Amino acid sequence: MAAIAYPGAEGRPQAPARRHLHVVPAPTRARRLSRTAIYRRRRVLAVAALFLAVFFLVLAARAALGALGGGPLAAPETPAGPPAAAAAVYVVQPGDTYWTIARRLQPSGDVRALVDSLSSEHGGSPLQPGEQLVVK
Repeated sequence: MAAIAYPGAEGRPQAPARRHLHVVPAPTRARRLSRTAIYRRRRVLAVAALFLAVFFLVLAARAALGALGGGPLAAPETPAGPPAAAAAVYVVQPGDTYWTIARRLQPSGDVRALVDSLSSEHGGSPLQPGEQLVVK
């Protein structure tokens, strides 16, 4: 084994001078994102932007169509046949409503007009069993 000694100013061996290295910490994983992480983040943002664009487009289309009108597409049905000239009298039974009476008097078609006329002729008050309704 061999030893190397450097003579010093006084003739004694002296250790070589130490050099100090400045260590810089390596970048952490949180600071620097990998390419796949950046790609995923951009893809998520693109999908979110696309979703929001479609959502607002649907809202705008519904608002535009709502401004055009939202009524029924077909006209209400009218009763078929000639109107009845004679008035009939109907005696209200327990549990009867304007709708059930109108359906008994007019078994097919739209009964809304008949319900409205029965209700207006009766004054809109509730029906009482035994009451007589004049049906035109």
